[in-house]
Amino acid sequence: MACIRTDVLIVGAGPAGASLGCFLTRYGVTGLIVSKTSSTARTPRAHFTSNATFECLRDAGLENECRSVSTSRELIKFYRFCHTMAGKELSRSYYAGNDPHREGEYKRASPCEQADLPQSTLEPILLRVATQNGFKLRWDYEFISFNEDEETGKIHSTIRDILSGSLLKVVSNYLCGADGAKSVVARELQLPFHDTPGGGFALNVWFEADLSHMMAHSAGLIHMLLAPDKPQPDYCAIAITRQVKPFSEWVISMLAKPGIAKVTASEDEIIQHVKDLLGDPSVEIKVKSMTTWSIQDCYAEQYARGNVFCLGDAVHRHPPFNGLGSNTCIQDAYNLAWKIGYVQKGWASPSLLKSFSAERQPVGKAVVRRANKTGTIHAQLFALMGVFEPDLAKKRRILDSLEENTEEGAEARAAFQQIIENLDSERHGFGVEMNQLYQSQAVWADDEPNPPPSFSTPEEADLHYLESTYPGFRLPHAWLRTTNAKPSDPMISTHDLAGKGHFTILTGLGGKAKWAYAALRVQIDLSVEIPVYSIGAGDYRDVFYDWSKKSGISEDGAVLVRPDRFVAWRSNGDDRDPERNADRLIEIMSRILGR
Repeated sequence: MACIRTDVLIVGAGPAGASLGCFLTRYGVTGLIVSKTSSTARTPRAHFTSNATFECLRDAGLENECRSVSTSRELIKFYRFCHTMAGKELSRSYYAGNDPHREGEYKRASPCEQADLPQSTLEPILLRVATQNGFKLRWDYEFISFNEDEETGKIHSTIRDILSGSLLKVVSNYLCGADGAKSVVARELQLPFHDTPGGGFALNVWFEADLSHMMAHSAGLIHMLLAPDKPQPDYCAIAITRQVKPFSEWVISMLAKPGIAKVTASEDEIIQHVKDLLGDPSVEIKVKSMTTWSIQDCYAEQYARGNVFCLGDAVHRHPPFNGLGSNTCIQDAYNLAWKIGYVQKGWASPSLLKSFSAERQPVGKAVVRRANKTGTIHAQLFALMGVFEPDLAKKRRILDSLEENTEEGAEARAAFQQIIENLDSERHGFGVEMNQLYQSQAVWADDEPNPPPSFSTPEEADLHYLESTYPGFRLPHAWLRTTNAKPSDPMISTHDLAGKGHFTILTGLGGKAKWAYAALRVQIDLSVEIPVYSIGAGDYRDVFYDWSKKSGISEDGAVLVRPDRFVAWRSNGDDRDPERNADRLIEIMSRILGR
C-alpha cells in the first residue's frame, strides 16, 4: 500500500474543510484535503454569510473577492409570506440588517456587512487559496478508517481511490473530519452525539427563471409560499423560495407533509408545481437540479480526541433556519487553524488544542437548538395558517379569516403578527451570530472581579450583540485613523490591527512603552511576537471615540487579543512597574499556550 506523509489530513472539501485548509496556510501549515465527491458543491446549498464570517474572510485577505461575487444585503432586503411569488402578500419583514431600527447596530458592531454568498461560489475560492499555498487536493478519495501510533502519536489513515479501488495510507500529525452530516471520521472517533430523530423531509428544486418583473419592489432573500388555491402534493406542505442570483436563479425548498419521507411524483409533476408556486404561467423555468434532505437536530458532545478533530456539519446538524450552517462551519475552522498553527510552529504545547472542543462545542450546541427553536416557531405559524389542513376549502377559510372584520379575524391577525415578530430572531438574530463567549485554558479571566456581562433575557441575547473586552468575548470593532492620516486614507478597524496569525495588544497612549517592553520580553522568552498598538493619540486616533467606550480599560491598560480576534486577557494597567507587567504577561501567555 502506497504511503503519504503530511502535516494535516482534512477529510471533506466543503465550507469547513476548505476554509480550514485556507486558514492553515496562513501559519505555513500544509497537508492533504480529500473528498469523496468529484468537485466542489454543484448546488448553492448554504448561502447567507454573516458579519462574523466575513470578518474571518477579511482576516484571510479574501473579503473583497468574496464580496465581489456575492449578492449585497440591499438585494436580500425582505422576508415575505405570500400565496405565490406573484400572488397575494400576507406580510413582509426586513431581513439581514436592513431594518431601519437595526441597521445602525450592525454597522457599529462590525467592519463587515453580511451578504448572500452561495457555497458553490465560496468553496472554489477557499480551495484555490489552500492549494496555491501548499495544500494538495484529491477528489474521488474516500476516507475509510484511522488508528493512532502510540509511540509516535502519528495518525495513520486509510483512504480509498474510488475510481481505481486502490487503498492509500496517509500518515499525518493531525486528522480533521470535515466530512459532513454522515461523517466517517466522527463515527470512527466514536464521538458521543445528542440526536433527536424525525425532524421532517424536504425537496430542493434549483432552477433558472426571470422573475425581475416581480422583484422591482420586493427584492428579498426568502419568500414563504402557501399556494392555497390548489391542493398541495404530499412533498410540499409549504414552500420556501430563496434567491440565488438576482433575479434569475432560485431554489425552492418544499417541506413535506408530516409522515412523508420520499418523493413519488414525476419530474414533470414537480416542475408544474414549481410553476404553480410562482403564480405566473408566462414565466419559463429551467430546472438545474433536484435534491432531497432531512431536518436534523443533532450535535456532538465533544469535538476531538487526541490529535483527531471534527468540525462543521460533522458535529452540528440542524435545519437552515437562521442561516447558521456554513457560518458556524467556517468559524469552527478559524478557531482550530490558529491553534494547530501555533503547535506546529512550536509556539504552543499540544494542550492548547483541547480548547477547540471546549470553545466550539457550546457554540455548535447553541446553534442547533436555536435553529430548531426557530423551526418550532415556523410550525406554530404554519398551524395558524392551516398549512397542514388537507381540506382545501377549510384551508382557504382559515386564510380568509385573517382579513375578516370579525372578532375571530382580529384574534387571528393578532396571533399572526405576534408570530411574525417572534421570527425576528431569525431575520435579525445578530446576537445568535455574534455572542460567543469562549471559556477555556486559552482565555485568562482569573483577574476579572465580576462574571462576564450578559443580557437580562434570552430574547435580548438572541437579537442583540453584546460588545465587551471581557476575556472570551469577540474583540469589539471601532473605526480608527492613523495619527498622520490624510483625508484620502481609509479608516482602519480594530479588527484590522488584530488577527493575521498573531496575538495583539491594544493599549492607550500611556501604555505603549510599558506593554511594548512586556511584549518584547514575551518574544525573548517564548519566541512569540505580539504587536502593540496604542489607540487615542498614539499610533491610531479613536476618531469616533468608540474604542474609549468599548475598551473597558484605562489608557495605561491593555487588551490582549488572540489570533482569532477573541480577547484572551485584559489589564487596567494599575501596576506601573514594567518588569512586573512583563512577568505577568509571560505568565498569562505561558498558560494560554500551554507552556
